[in-house]
Amino acid sequence: MTTTPDVRAQWREVGRLLVSALAWALYAVGWLVAKSLRGAGAVLGWLLFAAGYAGARALRPALIWCRVAVRLGWHAGLKPGRPGAGPRRAGE
Repeated sequence: MTTTPDVRAQWREVGRLLVSALAWALYAVGWLVAKSLRGAGAVLGWLLFAAGYAGARALRPALIWCRVAVRLGWHAGLKPGRPGAGPRRAGE
């Protein structure tokens, strides 16, 4: 059984359409992955920026205040006769 040139041309056209559909699908998958990763990267970037901003505006002054409070408490505790100074040693 032989095929006519018209059938071969039709099958070539079907093959071209299938290859084009596969190419479009792969392009669409790549485009969607790129868009979702770009969106996720933007969200992550904004979250890190917000964390850094909050750290600079709130956490850093709080840590400085804690450091100063501990230092003042330490120096007050070293002076004899103050509350929290601990027991006095003989000869002081």
